[in-house]
Amino acid sequence: MHACKARLAKLARKTGRNTNLPASPNPEVNRIEARRVRYLGSLMPTQVMVHAPYDLRLEEAPSIERPLGDFELLVQAEVGALSPGTETRIYSGGAVDRFSYRISYPFPLGYNNVGKVVAVGSKVTSYYPGQRVFTCMPHLSEFIVAEQAVGETGRPLSPNTPKSYDQIAPVPENVPSEHAVFTHLLLLGFNALQRGQYRFGENVVVIGLGVVGLGAVCMARATGARVAAIGNSLSRLNTAQEMGADAAWLAGDDDLGHATSFASEPGVDLVIVCTDAWEAMRTAITISRRNTRIAVLAFPGVGQGPSPFEPFEPADFYNRSLSYIAVSWMAMDDYPPEYQRFTRKRVYRYILDLMARRRIDPSPLLTHRFPMDRIKDAFDLVLRRDKSVLGVVLDWNESR
Repeated sequence: MHACKARLAKLARKTGRNTNLPASPNPEVNRIEARRVRYLGSLMPTQVMVHAPYDLRLEEAPSIERPLGDFELLVQAEVGALSPGTETRIYSGGAVDRFSYRISYPFPLGYNNVGKVVAVGSKVTSYYPGQRVFTCMPHLSEFIVAEQAVGETGRPLSPNTPKSYDQIAPVPENVPSEHAVFTHLLLLGFNALQRGQYRFGENVVVIGLGVVGLGAVCMARATGARVAAIGNSLSRLNTAQEMGADAAWLAGDDDLGHATSFASEPGVDLVIVCTDAWEAMRTAITISRRNTRIAVLAFPGVGQGPSPFEPFEPADFYNRSLSYIAVSWMAMDDYPPEYQRFTRKRVYRYILDLMARRRIDPSPLLTHRFPMDRIKDAFDLVLRRDKSVLGVVLDWNESR
């Protein structure tokens, strides 16, 4: 142990990383010193990169050798979640030309992961070694994130710093990593409700029951909404009911009749569209009434050609005073709550707290698990369009 401490002190002098840390409330933290030394001594991270459609590689990323900034954390990834929409589109190249404003190859995949803190900077107050943390960093085996925005580290701003660098949240001890890794995908449903101006007592219908749609069902239920789900798979309708849907039916099966029966009146207050299919937008309009808000958490028509109907038909859009709302933004900066109540970091903490208090249960989302080095097999499974496939978790530990 003395030799271990001596090596740790030597590494601390070499790297500038803070190893004189306050005692953790977690007893396990006191037994990780030797393991922490190993990670600090040799860090050649592995990263998942897509160089062209279907050309996915696990390759070495630049080694982590620089000292940690005052507010920075060194994290070792445990699990990641595959985004069946965004990441699959990037991997396969599906309609990727429509997203040239945000996607260009080579592209680092990933934005949902949970890791364990290995070391922290000298001014970090809310995190400690051994603690788990949710981040939106790409799929990297080890990486650096920050408790506060990059400008607060004392380092110059860098164009190479990911926007997700400080988008992190602590994972409560009673929340499994396999659940916490879906935090951002649940945030999308929360944001749809916020952007859609949900008010207590309203009826909500979610169309499209992938991971994002089912997450929207879960969050609508958590807010107290009466929520119905429309999908194209019986198994996913069953999952929607496990997640809290009060009613569920197959798309095209008398949508208007089912919606009227569900709401106990013609039309619904808020429709959340979570699939790119044009038909989903048509269904949303069909079940609407005057002043219905349609929150679009998708990219209608991408990869499908022109719309087979007119979404701005005056008899529908104008006469009913419909609102189409793009669900695409939530504040990332740490604004004071009196100016911006809902930021991504605050909502991450809120969702993880809901999991910890068992107010929401994301376990029905998890259907498949792969080692990270079999991520291609995971994509192949998703691309088969098997409706039994929902949340796919990628395990770094099984690949080490």
